[in-house]
Amino acid sequence: MVKILMINLPYAGHTNPTLPLARCLVARGHEVSYIHAPEWQKKITVTGATFIPYLDYPTGLSEQQKKRRCFSAAYRTLRAVGKDYDLLIYEMLFFPAKKLADRLGIPCVRQFSQSAWNQEAFQKLESSSKVFLLSSKLIGKQLMNASAARVMELEGLKLVDSVLNDVPDLNIVYLPDFFQPMRDTFDHRFIFVPPTIVQPQVSSVMIPYKEMTGPIIYISLGTIISNKSFYRKCIEAFADQPVSVILSTGKVEPEKLGELPANIYAYPFVSQLEVLDKCSLFITHGGMNSVCEAMTYGVPMLVLPILNDQPINAAQVVELKIGKRLRFLGVSAKELATGACSILADHEMKERCEEIQQKIADNLKISDAAKAIESYLAKN
Repeated sequence: MVKILMINLPYAGHTNPTLPLARCLVARGHEVSYIHAPEWQKKITVTGATFIPYLDYPTGLSEQQKKRRCFSAAYRTLRAVGKDYDLLIYEMLFFPAKKLADRLGIPCVRQFSQSAWNQEAFQKLESSSKVFLLSSKLIGKQLMNASAARVMELEGLKLVDSVLNDVPDLNIVYLPDFFQPMRDTFDHRFIFVPPTIVQPQVSSVMIPYKEMTGPIIYISLGTIISNKSFYRKCIEAFADQPVSVILSTGKVEPEKLGELPANIYAYPFVSQLEVLDKCSLFITHGGMNSVCEAMTYGVPMLVLPILNDQPINAAQVVELKIGKRLRFLGVSAKELATGACSILADHEMKERCEEIQQKIADNLKISDAAKAIESYLAKN
């Protein structure tokens, strides 16, 4: 049995893909602890791992307050307990982790919840998307400002530089290898494992699928982004069309969108996996989790990327011929309707999605990642 410590920041897209690994390692007989924010306690303890809350970290923080407080809190907690473990596993967003592991004298493994970065791939990403580069730099500054860097004795350390240069000997990337930009530039230190799809999250929403006619279109901007104007354009685009639309509105209350046409069904939250199992098209912001789930269910996508890695994911969707891309800012209802109809009528794209679905099934599994960790530990 090995004592393994995992650590993460309180963002769903960076945490959810890592939980199956915690569960798998526990099932294989290892002692796993997970440092995280208090609101993640239930999801972590369900995996069988021991939950370790951030030290001196208040509850009820806004998203902006979390960005300012979680990084330092994670650092303090790791410094306090890390020396008692045999291995540290961290997600790439907590980018100082390798340097901290070196200080503690323990080996480490990195996880990517999005496309992996190396020098070659990052140069391509940088040249193809200015939004990607700017958002990466901004996120790094928000997470670890100059004051926090001084406390950690990591002055001058930047997100991009650290991810590219502080490379552990084992990196687990949660996406299919064929989706990774410039896959052939990544060496043996990187393994690609599609995120484990768990059972659909239980929802109190009872969606009346039997009442729906025509193909079902599912629309969601993920768990963080909500945009009333965009939702109204979607309603205009598909009102009274021969389709049914399930619209996940997030923080926008459906009642604030006005009276809905009979074929539009709007809810603040739905079980995404349940809906993907029923729908013929997914209109999405292109977050990595959403894209991987759509590929797993063989659903074509209309991607409207907004920030971070979403433009890169949208480009990969187009390149693989499993969807199309529209701009988010300024998109019209007519463009949404035209884009959706062209995908629904494209039988070759649907066949391609089914091929990709099978390729994912044939990729590595989370148990392969656990075995790689065990082999890595055996060498250290």
